[in-house]
Amino acid sequence: MSISSPRINVMLDSVRSASKQLMRDFNELQISNIKSADFINKTYSRCKQTIYNRLHDYKQDYGFIFEDNTDQEIKDDTYTWFIMPIESRENFSSCMVYFAVSVCLIHKNKVVAAVIDAPALRETFWAEEKKGAFLEDFRSRHIKMRMKSRKGGLIDVSGNLLNKLLPSNSNVRSIGSTVLGFAYLAAGRYSGIVYSGVNKYKALLGKLFLQESSGRLREDNGLIIAGDIKLT
Repeated sequence: MSISSPRINVMLDSVRSASKQLMRDFNELQISNIKSADFINKTYSRCKQTIYNRLHDYKQDYGFIFEDNTDQEIKDDTYTWFIMPIESRENFSSCMVYFAVSVCLIHKNKVVAAVIDAPALRETFWAEEKKGAFLEDFRSRHIKMRMKSRKGGLIDVSGNLLNKLLPSNSNVRSIGSTVLGFAYLAAGRYSGIVYSGVNKYKALLGKLFLQESSGRLREDNGLIIAGDIKLT
């Protein structure tokens, strides 16, 4: 018996279909050392179209907004997909494994369902309002996520905050993927996160993952903060 809803299953199918294409191009990047912006843009566009087609077939009356077009306004009474075909394009183009394909569903200014697939890491995370947050690993194990108190554990920050926040803490890192950071905190792998410059839809995705794993996200002077964090 599946623990995921039909809605989540469609989202999982859409991101995993895009991830297959993405990994073919990622492997090509590693083998041939292609670094052209045109190659990356074509990869992005193919993934974007694949996700769009799958989700549009599921609910034709739902709206769409993409990571590269976040200025579009969303009506509160409608359902809208927010699609991130390659979240952390910089990591992808540099052959770093910390990138993701992600989709979330927005309704009444909340993310009510979200999926994050990390194809190079063979992990998938999803969360749904009032149903929990889950991890599926490469062994197809389904694990319900819970934030853990990890004082002294790893803290992930935006790259521009390195050496500015908690400078004496050697556990500060920046993996370069905000959505994976939210998922890792929800899974108890991080003790905290501090991000800046995060668009509102990513922030809403993070809020869902954290509230469904018994955590909380707060904002302070343009920073998104969660976990065991004390800013100096």
